[in-house]
Amino acid sequence: MKHKVLIMIALAIFSGSLFAANNEQLQREILRLQRQTQALQTQLNRLQKQLVTQSVNKPAVKKASKPKQAGKTTSSSKPVRARQPVPVKKRVIKRPVEVGRSQSAKPPARHSDEPIKSYHTSALTVHTVDDHRDSSNFYPTALLADGKVITFIAGTPVVTAPYTGDRPAFDGSDYIVNISSINRDIRLMQQRRRLYRAYESIGYPVPNVPIIALSGKAEPVANFNRSYAGNTTGDIDLGSSEFDVAAMLNDKVEAFMSVAYDETPPLVSGPRVSNSAFQLNMGFVNIGDLDQSPYYFTAGQLYVPFGRYSSAMISSPLTLRLTRTKSRPFILGYKSQYDSGPYAAVYGFRSDTTLGKSGVGGVNLGYTIKSGDMAGEIGASYIGSIDDSAGMQDTGSSPGTTFGGFSSITNGNERVGKVPGLGVHWNMNIDRYNFTAEWVGATKAFRTQDLSFNGRGAKPQAIQLEAGVTFMSFCKPSSFSVGYQWTKDSLALNLPKRRLAGVYSISIWKDTVESLEYRHDNDYRINQFANGASPPNVVNQNTIGTGRSSDTILAQIGVYF
Repeated sequence: MKHKVLIMIALAIFSGSLFAANNEQLQREILRLQRQTQALQTQLNRLQKQLVTQSVNKPAVKKASKPKQAGKTTSSSKPVRARQPVPVKKRVIKRPVEVGRSQSAKPPARHSDEPIKSYHTSALTVHTVDDHRDSSNFYPTALLADGKVITFIAGTPVVTAPYTGDRPAFDGSDYIVNISSINRDIRLMQQRRRLYRAYESIGYPVPNVPIIALSGKAEPVANFNRSYAGNTTGDIDLGSSEFDVAAMLNDKVEAFMSVAYDETPPLVSGPRVSNSAFQLNMGFVNIGDLDQSPYYFTAGQLYVPFGRYSSAMISSPLTLRLTRTKSRPFILGYKSQYDSGPYAAVYGFRSDTTLGKSGVGGVNLGYTIKSGDMAGEIGASYIGSIDDSAGMQDTGSSPGTTFGGFSSITNGNERVGKVPGLGVHWNMNIDRYNFTAEWVGATKAFRTQDLSFNGRGAKPQAIQLEAGVTFMSFCKPSSFSVGYQWTKDSLALNLPKRRLAGVYSISIWKDTVESLEYRHDNDYRINQFANGASPPNVVNQNTIGTGRSSDTILAQIGVYF
């Protein structure tokens, strides 16, 4: 028994010394690996600095090849599909540095010619929870670099580009806020298709959360006017301001909302800022996927697909003022899945006028053309009633004077007969040149008591002709356009008989457009008069032509995002 105890004690002493020796050996191995890691990191930092110095000191190339879209390389604890990274090109201008001058004495100027040196490259890692997601209601996904969180990327992406990752035009013309107000649902649907095609082309998975796109504009404007009466006035105002939100829930459903500033002056005297108010301009839901079907559905508050109203002018064209209609319709449409092809839509909405049936319907047909440097559109549209257009509902007349529009409480009336409207348009862009032609008008005359011209029922019409060219001036994108417009039987709506206009626009800074417009209007003849519907027991004053002309100069700065 004693021998067994002695043997056990000897084994314990021997194994303890053996374990201690192994532990000491492991500690030495860990220390050696740590020193090797530090040496490798030091060598890596030196090589990175050497690479940066060589790229900075490389002479600038006068002509650079067209840049390609840079890909992103991502490392993760789970497999992530990645693209081959493309080096980012930087413009560097070499300049000798004076010896003995302190480089940190004062910060370099924004436009300094000195080489850019302060940047480094780091590995980017995606950290996310892979297992047991159901065990937690919160599992953030983060981007890490240099051991620090760059940003959390879980949740709904919010972007201000035309769509995620897209490079916008220099003048901001492709932002959502600058998409045409007519058929905006189709434009957004096409934009949505481009987004999801872009995801597919680079191997990204389809987003499983909504994408929120923000857009907006502010357009202060100054105007100098010599009226028909010969009076000269000037003014500075906020011409328009708008904020848009487009929510792409998936590749088939999108919701859109637009809030706009109302620049209409107050009806009674007082400061204009008292009327500074925002209102819902548009709000609708669009359902459709052009990659799967050419059919789509839209419902909400938006401009019905009647007319086109394309113009480069600051001033709204007379065709728009006569017949553009905003309501709350449902739209069933067809859009070709190709760049060139037909489109069609039928729609219906409830009219604001109260005489007869309240329902109004319409049809919009057209064909888009795209081939090389040529792009265009030709179309025709029909609407069951033009009474609901903005120009018919509100003419801008002061209360208690001439016809103020069917919606005017003091000098208007909604109890009027519905008059259908018809429109045809043609737009064509050929290289740097663009042309527009459009006609809109009533298909029959109004009742004399509803809208009159020279004592008979008016049959209002409008024509717009415009041509423009884009070019470079002062090394900036620029354009110049001229136009001619004409109306008939529209005196009661406070529209001129004829208009000549020209506009020069330049994009001095990115996402801005600076415009200068000259406009010459001719009024109806002095022996012509017109009137419109009035409240019960009230007679509006006649609107009488002056036979004179007016001149207006407009200067506008548009800022877009």
